[in-house]
Amino acid sequence: MLDKKEIQNFIRQFNKKNDSMQTEKLILVAISSAVGGALLGILFAPDKGKNTRKQLAKKRDEYLEEIIKNTEELSQQLKNNTESILGKSKKTLQDLKQDVEDYSELSYQELYDLAKELKVNGYSQMNKSELIQALKD
Repeated sequence: MLDKKEIQNFIRQFNKKNDSMQTEKLILVAISSAVGGALLGILFAPDKGKNTRKQLAKKRDEYLEEIIKNTEELSQQLKNNTESILGKSKKTLQDLKQDVEDYSELSYQELYDLAKELKVNGYSQMNKSELIQALKD
């Protein structure tokens, strides 16, 4: 009969063999998976890598052109809207200037704001009577 030490040695040797067999199996599975994946990739690839890169570059360029075009259109729309708003503001201020025959009825702050909008030279240094005179001119 086997003694306890012999049984333990047998179990240790079996475990060592089992570990090395599992490692070998794992390596074999990994290699065969890599080779199989590469073969499937080659078999089912729609086009050569060079052609695929060309197509991707072409699409990238198309998207960039579209982005640039949209950005330019948006910029032009913003410019037009800004010019429109500025034009309407200036017209409103000019109408206000014409409608107000007697600036003395306006407060200093209203005169100051009106002079600022109409870009009257030196408005920030003027008193109420000076602002009235400058706006009339």
